[in-house]
Amino acid sequence: MKLPICWSCKHRYKYIEALRFLWSKECPTCNKRQYLTATSNWKTMLPTAFILLLPGYFIRHYLELPFIIYVYVGIGLFTLAMLITPFFLQFTNRTDPLN
Repeated sequence: MKLPICWSCKHRYKYIEALRFLWSKECPTCNKRQYLTATSNWKTMLPTAFILLLPGYFIRHYLELPFIIYVYVGIGLFTLAMLITPFFLQFTNRTDPLN
């Protein structure tokens, strides 16, 4: 899995820089604004939704575990989703519609 590259200066992001993209949308080298491609939006949105929603449904309805277990599992899965997100990022110089 590859980390994203700046569309302007071709700087390859380090892992921590890609994580910071979730808060700061500018390239750390050239300070140009980075936008996610439509493909990248889908690649980051769908796995995160499945990671968070499906296990929670099964924990609550099939395993009948207490709500606090559901909360802990949800926090753990959310953390996992955030940690893998940088590998799905791709940047462009303009906003792409999701289509």
